Amino acid sequence: MFNEIIKYVPNQNGTYDVTISDVFLNDKQIQEIKKGGLPVNLSVVDPNYMTDRQRSFIFALLSDIEKHTGQPREYMRKYFQDYIQFVNGYEKPISLSVCSKKIATEIIDTILTFIFKYDIPINFKTSTLMRNDQSFLYLSTISRKCVICGRSESDLAHHYHIGRGRNRQTMSHEGFEVLALCREHHNQQHKMGIDTFDKHYGLADSWLKVDDRLNAMLKGQLRKF
Repeated sequence: MFNEIIKYVPNQNGTYDVTISDVFLNDKQIQEIKKGGLPVNLSVVDPNYMTDRQRSFIFALLSDIEKHTGQPREYMRKYFQDYIQFVNGYEKPISLSVCSKKIATEIIDTILTFIFKYDIPINFKTSTLMRNDQSFLYLSTISRKCVICGRSESDLAHHYHIGRGRNRQTMSHEGFEVLALCREHHNQQHKMGIDTFDKHYGLADSWLKVDDRLNAMLKGQLRKF
């Protein structure tokens, strides 16, 4: 997590006076500021670089692969980096220390596809970390794996009630939102109420709009991923 520069004032010598948010200071440091100033080392993070959150995603997913397959995490990291470099035609080897957000996203999406294709269990902490990642949510849902606990053969749960008397195999589900929830969490959704459930699991902005694939799955016309 990074602090942010929230205000700046240009100086005549080409530098800027800046205001930085969320800095922890102890009493001694505050006294130094009051006396005239506190020396700091400041480096500005390139907004195009991968985020700490993306880095956490990658290593959490690689740890899940290692636990299930026995393949060392570092070996799989290098494998996916080399794969993305080759497939997308990048000239230079990919390094996570100087990786762009775009390349990090490509690596994450490739690892997720690998995990769901080979039915590799995802740790609960990993799923919690990735609960707002659209690729994770979509692949979990079309694979029928609960987005909360990873349990297989989960329900395709609607965000809001669709009404009784409607034939789900003939109606169009376009315009609705869904997620894969196991029977336990699906029942919990109905018991808690959707607003409380969303707030409890951090899912308020995570529900997927039904596309053609999900519509076919909801109508029983297409098997899971």
